[in-house]
Amino acid sequence: MPIPVVSDPWSETEPDRAWSTLSAEEKHERILCTAYRLFSEQGLDAPMPAVAARAGAGVGSLYRQFPSKHELLAAIVQRRLEQIHEAAVAANLRPGSRWRALTEMLWAIMGRQHGDAILGQAWPLVADHADVMLATDRVQRAVEQLLAAARAEGSIRPDATADDIRLVFTATRSTSHIGTDAWKRMLELLIDGLRRQAPERECR
Repeated sequence: MPIPVVSDPWSETEPDRAWSTLSAEEKHERILCTAYRLFSEQGLDAPMPAVAARAGAGVGSLYRQFPSKHELLAAIVQRRLEQIHEAAVAANLRPGSRWRALTEMLWAIMGRQHGDAILGQAWPLVADHADVMLATDRVQRAVEQLLAAARAEGSIRPDATADDIRLVFTATRSTSHIGTDAWKRMLELLIDGLRRQAPERECR
């Protein structure tokens, strides 16, 4: 099955440029990408000065871009949610089977995110942030639109919801300690659980 490409939200252009030569937008992007990578390596307890040092910025410059770690984590979560929303919107626009569009979306997202624990760890901490709430709602609506079409098609179990898709993401990411490719097996099993099963025939 061909897997659609989902853009990498953490690829910074020209990472070797000096901090002083960057525009405000480029500084914002460098800190966001740097923080994501640092938190992935060291956990969410990594201090803000460490983020600044790795980005080649002063601590004051960091706080001008993100006034607190809460704001920084919210921006990271929002970026991840935007990636999921991007994939869901593309799936809704794809012609043909809604089941195929859904499963290709799941494979595309988890192909990028299967080893990423940051979203699961940080999301509960910033769930009340206005930008995160807005991004969450956008993802929810896009996924529900796809699920509704799959239900009308008769290809997905009728009680499937956007919360179930979030469970799929969470469970698939949780397999990293089992093996490199364990996420693929987990996703296969979870997708199979979403499929509408044909009713069993009674024996007469």
